[in-house]
Amino acid sequence: KMAEIEASGGGGGGGGGEDDDDAAASSATERTLRSRIASLEEQLTRAKACISSLAAEEEEDDSPSSSSAAAAAGKRKKKNPADNDTYYFSSYSTTHIHRAMLADRVRTSSYERAIMDNPALFRDKVVLDVGCGTGVLSIFAARAGARKVVAVDNSDVAREANEIVALNGYGDVVHVIRGKLEDLMEGRGGGDKNLGLPLEEGERIDVIVSEWMGYALFFETMLPSVMLARDRLMVSPEEGGTMYPNRSSVYLEGARDGHDIVSNYWENVHGIDMTPMKARVVRELTEDENGADVEVVPDSHVVTDRVRIADFDLNKCADEELDFEAPFVLRPRDGAADGQTAAVVAKLVVSFDIDFDLTHEDPSHSPVSFSTGCQSEPTHWKQTILWFDPREGKILANGESTAAEGEGGDEGDEGFPTLRRGEIMRGTFRMGRNAKNPREMDFRIKWEVGRDGEGTFERRLGGSLRTKLGA
Repeated sequence: KMAEIEASGGGGGGGGGEDDDDAAASSATERTLRSRIASLEEQLTRAKACISSLAAEEEEDDSPSSSSAAAAAGKRKKKNPADNDTYYFSSYSTTHIHRAMLADRVRTSSYERAIMDNPALFRDKVVLDVGCGTGVLSIFAARAGARKVVAVDNSDVAREANEIVALNGYGDVVHVIRGKLEDLMEGRGGGDKNLGLPLEEGERIDVIVSEWMGYALFFETMLPSVMLARDRLMVSPEEGGTMYPNRSSVYLEGARDGHDIVSNYWENVHGIDMTPMKARVVRELTEDENGADVEVVPDSHVVTDRVRIADFDLNKCADEELDFEAPFVLRPRDGAADGQTAAVVAKLVVSFDIDFDLTHEDPSHSPVSFSTGCQSEPTHWKQTILWFDPREGKILANGESTAAEGEGGDEGDEGFPTLRRGEIMRGTFRMGRNAKNPREMDFRIKWEVGRDGEGTFERRLGGSLRTKLGA
């Protein structure tokens, strides 16, 4: 990257005919490029240090001096959280991720409306912005009349956030602190030598504003940190304190393979029969431990209803509730299954909704909500995809076959589960933090398809799905 920047900004000696404006522009461009190069060099230095540290720890784990397997396991157990945090916070030190979030109209506009349309919630209040990034939510809160905003971020973008706050005239209201929230709450300081949070003795937080959501709602596991601040620093909900947003929900729906990822594409690629690739694609989608995917699923590809499987009151929920198991029932969407056609369910689609709604406490509050479902405007969170294994019902072109329980092989396009008219898919959905890296998400689904009568269920096929959404 540095070579590319130098190449784009270097070379080209100026001709004697350049005017002062061209020279000034050239000088400004050179300064900008040199600043960018310096920033990239800093990132490269940090990356090298991180890699060296990881390599040294790996060698230590593998060294003969380790007294026992238990000791080595203990070292790995201690090492993982730090490594996971390093990767996580470093990923938010790049400009492109902040631009993607800010440019997400649904996300940013929803937060802006939720804050600016409810000034009574913020006027003369103390606000905590967890994971402030460039400081946009903190500035919204200041504009809405907050007396003090404590903006915390553990990536080095906190430096630019501080400059942005000052540039926009809110330096006396918004206090940007770099550091890990858990450390700052203990007064252990941050990356820029700040010692704890800038709160007066006995001062409490009235509103916690945070954009903590990840793919499938909980990917990256930021919410527990926000909840810790809620429990330690926030005025109780009974006394008017609140998380903002204050509610979130997880949804599930079924969709077809609208992009022919498994089914037809490989049968004719520029006139070449590549059907043996189908089995490889299936293995990658269903056997790879990181088989869960993130993409925008068009509403036209959805074949079932969208059902809510989990709901969270963010002012009350506990950490252990974030790893959950819930029953679900999916029914064919209108027109997706009739007497001649079955709805092919190639994948389950996970999405979430977010609510800023305090009308139950204040009827004058203006509620704001947004959805990441397939029926709504796409966001940078897209949807999380969990693929079914098509080998669970039909022989593939290369002869492989692993039939689904109790079935003979007519269950759908390339063996994907199908929903015939009058049938439902039901089961249990489990989502939780990965044991090795709690910022990643594990998914476990048990499902079955059949007819649901009064007090009876006539099962036609069933199976299980197990995958992970990894970094």
